[in-house]
Amino acid sequence: MGQIYQICAGQAVAVGVDYEVIRNLKTAVGEAQYEEIAEAAAFNLADRLGRLERALREGDLTMTYRHALNICGVASQIGLVDVAKVASDVMTCTREGNMEGLSAVIGRLNRVAEASLFSVFELEA
Repeated sequence: MGQIYQICAGQAVAVGVDYEVIRNLKTAVGEAQYEEIAEAAAFNLADRLGRLERALREGDLTMTYRHALNICGVASQIGLVDVAKVASDVMTCTREGNMEGLSAVIGRLNRVAEASLFSVFELEA
């Protein structure tokens, strides 16, 4: 039997996190408040990702776009630049009605969001 390797999500997907934004936020609000903000943002992103997928399954492109816009904004505010970029790609696919691309990009958004959040929380540990 072959060797089994374990990699973390951050290694499986290239993660773009702007640590300068995180440092600035920590400086502005303090370590404890930053942790609360980061947790709230993580829950918000997870909730919006679920809502985005539900809207897509229901064929509601308007809500798909709105959820992607919200994800883009939250991700930008806390330094998750790759999440914001992929959420922007979701918005583009939605505007263009590119349903084939939309499913693939939403899958990537989920992977990048998970890896980015793990990366940020590993930084805090």
